[in-house]
Amino acid sequence: MHTEKAYWLPSHVRACSTATGTVLLDLQRNRYFGVGRNETIALRSLAGNWQSLAAAPATFASDGESLPIQEAVNIADKLVQAGLLSNSAPAPAAFTIAQVDLQSLLTSVGHELDRKSAIRWRHIVSFLRACTWARRSVRSRTLFLVAEDIGRQKNIAGAPFDNERAVDLVGIFRRLRPHTFAARDQCLFHALALVRFLAYYDVYPTWVIGVRTKPWAAHSWVQQGTLLLDANPEQVCEYTPILAI
Repeated sequence: MHTEKAYWLPSHVRACSTATGTVLLDLQRNRYFGVGRNETIALRSLAGNWQSLAAAPATFASDGESLPIQEAVNIADKLVQAGLLSNSAPAPAAFTIAQVDLQSLLTSVGHELDRKSAIRWRHIVSFLRACTWARRSVRSRTLFLVAEDIGRQKNIAGAPFDNERAVDLVGIFRRLRPHTFAARDQCLFHALALVRFLAYYDVYPTWVIGVRTKPWAAHSWVQQGTLLLDANPEQVCEYTPILAI
């Protein structure tokens, strides 16, 4: 017999509700899945932590049709079989989910803000180390392991974010980047390399993955509060964050 809280989103699955349904990101398989509008409404009532992890627009529930309970349960059971839902409450993840502000006035480094500090040898070494780590992460690691790595390091550091230092370091990163790789179509690699580079100097921003559904796309960037470190507002405003650490 199924109860209202017989299902849970596991810690390796992130959910993002949109006007057309829900996008699920399986961090262990590095894959996205889609759930329709009516199915999302049913899952919001069945899954114990669905509403807290996949907040929907205020008008979402009233615009769809509720499914018969048995049909909703059948869908939930199939998601359990696919590893996207669980029948038991998840253990706490090793990373803390951050809040991302895309509604306020955003400022981007390299556009509104820029600073040209001297590049030292240690910056070059840190940059190459960061790129090596990011390349390995993209090619051979799951997003779940990457998220745990970033989250654990950030939690241990617990350092307050220094905006001025971040602007200096991002400026150095941006000047070194053209000699190594092109940023175009490599948003995940670029974001991870920047996050790692900044971490070498005890600067810990928020790593973000966002999605949009019309047309479908996923994008990764780095920001802290209203400061965008590797993007401008036009590049991120269409996306809804599905993972932020």
